[in-house]
Amino acid sequence: MPLKNHLTLKTLCLTLSVAALVPLVYRLGYATPDATTTSSPPVQTSTPASASGSSSTEPATKPTPSAPVDYQSLLEGATLMTGTLSFEQVVALMQQHHGDSLDSRLGQIDLITALLDYLRQSQPEDWRLVMQGLLEAAFPARAAELMQLAENHLEYQAWYAAGAADIRQLDPDTRMEVLMEHRAAIFGKKVAEELWQHQIRDYQMAKAMDRITADTERPLNARLEELTELVRDTYPQAAIDNQSMAMGDSFANKFMAASQADLRAMPVHQRRETIANIRRSLGYSERAVENLARLDRKRDQRWQAGDQYMAQRQEITANYEGEERERRLAEARRTLLGAEADSIRKEEEAGYFRYQQERSYGIH
Repeated sequence: MPLKNHLTLKTLCLTLSVAALVPLVYRLGYATPDATTTSSPPVQTSTPASASGSSSTEPATKPTPSAPVDYQSLLEGATLMTGTLSFEQVVALMQQHHGDSLDSRLGQIDLITALLDYLRQSQPEDWRLVMQGLLEAAFPARAAELMQLAENHLEYQAWYAAGAADIRQLDPDTRMEVLMEHRAAIFGKKVAEELWQHQIRDYQMAKAMDRITADTERPLNARLEELTELVRDTYPQAAIDNQSMAMGDSFANKFMAASQADLRAMPVHQRRETIANIRRSLGYSERAVENLARLDRKRDQRWQAGDQYMAQRQEITANYEGEERERRLAEARRTLLGAEADSIRKEEEAGYFRYQQERSYGIH
């Protein structure tokens, strides 16, 4: 049965006005592979009607002769939520993908944003009314709570969109203060803290890392030990294990970036051992530590060649001019820098000299 046929008297009484709507890109979560709901007959995808048109009893979308939607695949989480589905099918998808996660605010907002994304495409004129009906059918005991969360979500998105440019200009501490103040005003302090718990956690971790790494009076190993303990107390093991994939944003790279003075002062062998220990302590797998150690040795060779090139470059520019200078510089680049030669030439033409920069060990 089409979604519009399920608009109840209660939903029809809702106001259609919303201050501003900010497009979001979300999808319904994955379901378990043993879903047993029987699929309905294939239905056609549709082209959304203009959002500026007036509401009527006509379908919000007009069928077009395109490929049918595989509802069973949607139910099992194999594809994105798409196409024209019946009211009953959408309810089933909501229950299948989100029914077990509604005890948390994050699970609730996942449901809300997934519905908003789908309904704005399939029901651009009546999405708000249809959403109320779907929530009442799928989760009657929670419908009012979920609809209020949706209203608050839209209000917050509108506020943020209107002030995003100014918010981005604020320093991190002021920005976080302003954001949490407005979130609390819209959602309530407790709900806001639940919804943004990961952002709050990461912000507090960044502050702690700044404090730890700035204390250069303490030995590097002592700072690393404190940070390692804090990371393991703050993040689940799965998140820590994924540091091997985080690359520039990893705890290890951030710690090394702030510890360059210590690393530069070490002999080569000690520096390599220290870098490996930093990566290992802050979540990199042993395999990743070994792979990055090999990469570091290649970087060492590249920087040694770069230092030799810069020494030759200085000698060439001091003793030659014109075409002879350019010929000798090209030869030096080709001999010492190999595949990088052309990139280095272009950088120099732009006034940038890579190997005059101070190297960041463990990073590049």
